[in-house]
Amino acid sequence: MTSENLYEKLGGKEAVAAVVNDFYDRMIIDDRVNHYFREADVDSLRTHQLNFFLRYVLGGSDDYKGSALSMVHKGLNISSEDYEIAIHHFNAALRKYDVPIDIRIQIEAFLRTVKPHIIEK
Repeated sequence: MTSENLYEKLGGKEAVAAVVNDFYDRMIIDDRVNHYFREADVDSLRTHQLNFFLRYVLGGSDDYKGSALSMVHKGLNISSEDYEIAIHHFNAALRKYDVPIDIRIQIEAFLRTVKPHIIEK
């Protein structure tokens, strides 16, 4: 399956935006990880995450103009456990929108490949 097919299978930008927004909604209400967002511009984070996801995971857009993952997350002290919580919430958002298991597996595999660039402890 090509990246373009994955993008199309998810339903395009609007469908991906719904998943990303649901993911952030879940993270913000989770007391285990919501401290990462207290001082953040969450609307900006949603936009950056959407564009990153579209570009690097799905190949559907070239709108991502953000910094490297390691730079963006530097100093946040994101733990491996917190990252696993994020993966859980992303999977839950994908399930909410009935994303097929084969696509969820591909997305989770990608999220695991970038984990070393995000966690600090």
